[in-house]
Amino acid sequence: MHLPIYLLPEAGLVIGLLISLMGGGGGIFYVGMLTGLFAISMDQAVSVSLATIIPTTLAASISHYRTGNVKLKTGFILVAGGMVGVVTGSYLVTIIPVKVLKRIFGIFLLVMGAGMVISRKKKQVKEEIAENGQLEDPNANEINPVPWVFIIKGLVFGLLGGLMSGMLGVSGTPPILAGLYSLGLSSLEVVGTSVMILFFIAVTGVVTHSAIGSLNWLLVFLLASGTITGAVLGPLLGRRINKKTLDKIYGPFFVIFIILMAISMFF
Repeated sequence: MHLPIYLLPEAGLVIGLLISLMGGGGGIFYVGMLTGLFAISMDQAVSVSLATIIPTTLAASISHYRTGNVKLKTGFILVAGGMVGVVTGSYLVTIIPVKVLKRIFGIFLLVMGAGMVISRKKKQVKEEIAENGQLEDPNANEINPVPWVFIIKGLVFGLLGGLMSGMLGVSGTPPILAGLYSLGLSSLEVVGTSVMILFFIAVTGVVTHSAIGSLNWLLVFLLASGTITGAVLGPLLGRRINKKTLDKIYGPFFVIFIILMAISMFF
């Protein structure tokens, strides 16, 4: 038994809250929910997902920018790589079989998950050193001017996120989150900056995938009405959450999330 489409706003509200609190664009959740719970065809689910990501991530980006959680310089480096990845991925998907694509990205995700674990351990060491008397630069997360190694690293993670979006019809969240985390952003900065990056990736994805099939705008409206509300409320709720508590939960949550996503790519 499948759910009626008039319940899409309620489902979207839950996803919108999770996206704005934890980061990401929600494409994977949208596609799975639309096909599994609402019996919507895969081609429509992908197009609706990409279209819905746009207002969701835009609303969340504005809210996070106002609360100071968006690192623009770092974010636009990943945006540049992501937009190239979306266009490239849209062409590759017509050449490479979907099963092969999923296995390739499953390996990528496993590597990224390991990278997040290493980055988290390094961050904990730095925090311990700071607590022992060394001062910590509050602006250390965003270096100005940005070193070339920093730029290349950001472009690569953005490219991977864009490729995932272009080839699999999702937002490309895992590479973006892993990249921002490895670049030294705090948990809230990772959340805020990731939704900004995914907004631009989603816009490019809708344009490049628009030729595949027509969008069902009724489904987009119903789902987006809930996700936008959740995206606006999420940052407001985030203010009430202790940042140290979020840091403790955030890292392990996304390591587990990325590993599970990697495993799912092999089935």
